[in-house]
Amino acid sequence: MRNLAVLAALGSALLAPAVALAAPSEATLLPTAVPPKSELALQPEEAEQLAKLARQLDAILSEAVQDLGLTLGVSARSRVLPTDDALIERAHDSWIISPRVAPEGNGVRLRIVAVAPGENVLRERSQHVDPQTLEIRANLMMRDVVQSAHPAEPRGPAPPASERTVESEIPRSQGRAVLALNAAVLGGYVGFSLQRASGSTDARLTYPLVALGTGIGLGASMLVADEWDITLGDAWFLSAGTWWPVASGVLLAKSYDVPNEDLYVYGLVAASAGVSLSVAALSSKPMSEGGALLAHSGGAAGTLLGGLTEMVVRGSTSSTPERGMGYGAGIGVVSAGALATQVNVTSSRMLLIDLAASLGALTGAAAASPLLLVNETEDPTRTRLWLTSIAAGTVIGGAIGWFSTRGAVSKPEKSDKPPRAMPYFNVEPADPTRGTRSFMSLGLHGSW
Repeated sequence: MRNLAVLAALGSALLAPAVALAAPSEATLLPTAVPPKSELALQPEEAEQLAKLARQLDAILSEAVQDLGLTLGVSARSRVLPTDDALIERAHDSWIISPRVAPEGNGVRLRIVAVAPGENVLRERSQHVDPQTLEIRANLMMRDVVQSAHPAEPRGPAPPASERTVESEIPRSQGRAVLALNAAVLGGYVGFSLQRASGSTDARLTYPLVALGTGIGLGASMLVADEWDITLGDAWFLSAGTWWPVASGVLLAKSYDVPNEDLYVYGLVAASAGVSLSVAALSSKPMSEGGALLAHSGGAAGTLLGGLTEMVVRGSTSSTPERGMGYGAGIGVVSAGALATQVNVTSSRMLLIDLAASLGALTGAAAASPLLLVNETEDPTRTRLWLTSIAAGTVIGGAIGWFSTRGAVSKPEKSDKPPRAMPYFNVEPADPTRGTRSFMSLGLHGSW
């Protein structure tokens, strides 16, 4: 019996390295998990695109796992996000890999969580990825996760370091500079408004108050950028919610003959309301750069159309339409800001729409310009027709720009790669601790 025990011990010692070497060669790839619909405020088209992206990612990672020398086993479970404990429990004799994808800004946030065989450590790689570079980034991230379990041992003296370019992830609070600039200018405006509201015009008080307000605004922006992740879209959206309401408040105050000492206070009150609405909108959903540009375009278009409306009512262009411009700026930026939280538009598309609206306004003015050449004196009816033509051209041009760029942006790019499909067969062993039985799964996975 003692000899049998010794032989068994020797056999176990000889087989252990073989098992240790064989175990890492197996990997189970779970379906790409997506956040529940209750956590995402997406349109049906965007949800369908996210699901299609998850299926595409399954095919990409399947090839990446095999390229790394692992034997692939694909899980037939649903795309529900597994818990960390569930991943560790399954990683007895093979890799367990769980990819996750969620929308973030103009791209997606890709996370790959894996557990090496026999370990209880979660290895994670997360990165903001543009859909156009999804395949390259997914392969690199999978390689980093798998190779992190087997760090390379140094062999001989290290060669001299060579210059290389390392592409890092998007830095936190990328809109810090834009936010700081707008907050500093707003702080200076607050100091100037308070000095004017006091009835003093002494320059010895004006400059210190402006400098103090600028410093406070700059410091507050730094604290906000350190506490929250402020993107470029968020920063420009906040600037739209600040300066267009300021213009609206000052123009309306001037049109209603408010005293000069209270004139800038109206702009300050309007800026407070605009910033509050902007922060409320950003608290529910991050803003893209295209959405921020949409808010700015709404304020500019509202100012133009509001001024044209007042001049049409008066039938004259002899005086500045301050009241119409004030109402137009406020209504335009609020409406466009609300629309920016509901649609997904890129900045390049918004620039094309703004260009189309501008060309429409010029076309309307040029087409109706013969109405102004009839008499040297200003005719109210002809002036109204000319102004109406400008407003109509602006609206029609913007609408044409919106619909003409809709198809090019919303339709996903077609891939030149042929459809790919690969069968899979997976056997799940019984687990007495959880009371589950062994089962087999068979199917196809790929992209088509």
